[in-house]
Amino acid sequence: MKLRLLVVGKAGKDFRDYETSLKKRLQGSHQFDIVELTESKAKQLNQIKADEAKVILKTAKQGFVLFDEKGKSLSSMQWADFFKKQVGNASIDFVIGGAAGVSDEVRQQAGFTWSLSALTLPHQLARVLVIEQLYRAFSIIHGHPYHKV
Repeated sequence: MKLRLLVVGKAGKDFRDYETSLKKRLQGSHQFDIVELTESKAKQLNQIKADEAKVILKTAKQGFVLFDEKGKSLSSMQWADFFKKQVGNASIDFVIGGAAGVSDEVRQQAGFTWSLSALTLPHQLARVLVIEQLYRAFSIIHGHPYHKV
């Protein structure tokens, strides 16, 4: 399975080591890449979202999964079920918007919209949570002891 995490902005140094560790574990069984997209330099919120939407929609493959507070909340087991249902050599893009959030256009283009929490999370923290949950989902699928129930 080919997975890409598209994120607006660069990784913060505070989370980089943990992210690198999880990324290495994920790449053991799946192709996994992180693509950092350019943040808008605009001052107005609507312009920031519009600028970043162009970059997201130009880069993300059709049917991408968007992480957004307005999305559906899934358990780790439901994440694992989602991946079990993917066929063949599936290729999935996951998108995390920038600090300003995403435009309605990005939400409308998403194949799925998932919420990581009812809380508003800093996008840097969301990035680490997504990678950890991806690793956890595949640990569940492969019966690895990382996920303890």
